[in-house]
Amino acid sequence: MNETVEILGKLMDATALRQKVLSNNLANANTPGYIRKDVKFSAALAEALDGSVDDIRKVQPEVISDTDAPVDSRGNSVSLQKEMGEIAQNALLYDFAAEMTGQKFNLLRKAVSGTK
Repeated sequence: MNETVEILGKLMDATALRQKVLSNNLANANTPGYIRKDVKFSAALAEALDGSVDDIRKVQPEVISDTDAPVDSRGNSVSLQKEMGEIAQNALLYDFAAEMTGQKFNLLRKAVSGTK
C-alpha cells in the first residue's frame, strides 16, 4: 500500500487513542492522586517521515504519564482547560488526516478508472 496512506492511517490511530486518553483524563479530573496521561507519537512520526524508520508499521503510539504537569492539593494533575484545548486540537488533527486519506483514495480511484 502507499506509504502516505500508511502514515495517515497511523496518525489517525494515534489521534483516536489520544482522544480516548484525554477523555479519560477528564473523567478523572476529580480523582485524588490521578496523574494525567497523554500519547507520545510525534517523535516517532517524525522519524518515519524523515526515513529513520524502515517500516512504518513498527511505529506505535505510546500512552505515558505526564509527570511534568502541575498537581493540585489533592495530587491531581488534570486541568480542565488544558484537556479541552488538547481535545479540540487533537480532533482537528484527526479530521485533517481523515480528509487527506479520503483525497488520496480519490486520486487512486481516478488513476485506476482513468477519470479526471
